Amino acid sequence: MKTFIAQRWQGRIEWTTLFWRDLLLIGTGLNVLMTGSALVLLSQDTSMHWVLLAHLSPLPYNLLIVSAIWRAPRRPAVVAAFSLGWLLLFVAI
Repeated sequence: MKTFIAQRWQGRIEWTTLFWRDLLLIGTGLNVLMTGSALVLLSQDTSMHWVLLAHLSPLPYNLLIVSAIWRAPRRPAVVAAFSLGWLLLFVAI
């Protein structure tokens, strides 16, 4: 796990991998899974603390990947803007 985070933080992963695999594929899947889990918990009248915990649990991963994209060399500006929009969308949902 330490290597995974360090590689992204230090810019050793290409922006294409960060964007397509880490953000769109893994990040979206993780967010959809945890939002679904939060909805299931909500439908079962679980405490709102647990619902929010489930819903917001992917946030550290999301922040890491978006910040790594912003720090990546030679990434297009549109990719940086899209990644920020993606982050805002999934936090809002």
